[in-house]
Amino acid sequence: MTQSELLNYIKEHPIKKILVIQTAFIGDVVLTTPMLKEIKKSYPDIKLSVLVKPEAKQILEPLSFVDDIIVIDKNNQHKYWGMFRIIQNIRNQKFDIILSPHQSFRTGLIVYFSQATIRIGYNTASLSSVYNLKLQRTNKHEIHRLLDFLKDSICPNLSHYPNAPILEETESSRKKAKDLIKDFAASPVAFACSSIWPTKRWTPWGFAELAGLVVETYKSPVILIGSKGDYELSEYILQYAKHILPKHIHNQIYNFCGKTDLITLYSLLKRCKFLVSNDSAPVHFGCAAHIPVIAIFGPTTKDLGYAPICDNSRVVEIEGLYCRPCGTHGGKKCPKKHFRCMKEITPNMVMEKIEEVYR
Repeated sequence: MTQSELLNYIKEHPIKKILVIQTAFIGDVVLTTPMLKEIKKSYPDIKLSVLVKPEAKQILEPLSFVDDIIVIDKNNQHKYWGMFRIIQNIRNQKFDIILSPHQSFRTGLIVYFSQATIRIGYNTASLSSVYNLKLQRTNKHEIHRLLDFLKDSICPNLSHYPNAPILEETESSRKKAKDLIKDFAASPVAFACSSIWPTKRWTPWGFAELAGLVVETYKSPVILIGSKGDYELSEYILQYAKHILPKHIHNQIYNFCGKTDLITLYSLLKRCKFLVSNDSAPVHFGCAAHIPVIAIFGPTTKDLGYAPICDNSRVVEIEGLYCRPCGTHGGKKCPKKHFRCMKEITPNMVMEKIEEVYR
């Protein structure tokens, strides 16, 4: 099928239901939000559903342009034979169009058995033969790449390409965020010090030294943000800070890991001066919150399409290092065993970027 044939089909047949499959990491789901908004803008009368992992549901629920969220729990109820339940659910809903920027084999199976009339995906996807329309994956930032996906398929007149994801607060998230920082004399600065991939984490001593510089320069507390699983790493950073910083400085560094759900994290970032983060999901939350974002990139590079492109954002990296990038996601260990991409980034290098976007 060509795009012209697809558009002719849409003209001749009423489109009632569209499903977007994005079962990757939280950051990928956040970057999909401009795509979802554009679908609803172009097809306001359709029911727009999104298939995501359980943890992504809460960030999509407040969005007015998403009508339904289908959850696939890959590790529990939909593992192995449980896949048939999710496939049956999708088949029962009789989707007219499935859009799948996610390229996994599992996604290909879901699309194959969906019985959707129109199935659109990348020509590089696993089981790409299940798609009616196979698209070329463009070499752009992921937000723009996903909008190209629409422009090359069901939204040929698309012209607006935003540079930031779209998230919405809830009354509950707003209240929780305000309560967390109610005792602070100044708006805090957020540090996201972790990542699923160990090689994407800047050094703990780097974050500790940087926290001291930030507290002294901006007279603001520093909050270390993340999940419960990031708490121990942040405690290590705090302990390091206590050894190298004066008491009145390290007392202004707080471990907030595990104190927020994802929507509260977004609400919290909206109330921060700026964010310093490894290459991980908080970067995209910060961009959605429209605060300055400084992202630290080690094993990955901007060219992969996941760096911040929002206004007032910067990337700190060791440019020209022969072994970068060493993978799409980073890894558990440096394959060259020197970890230069992170160890050679200094707190002063990060401060220089902060000063460019926040004065």
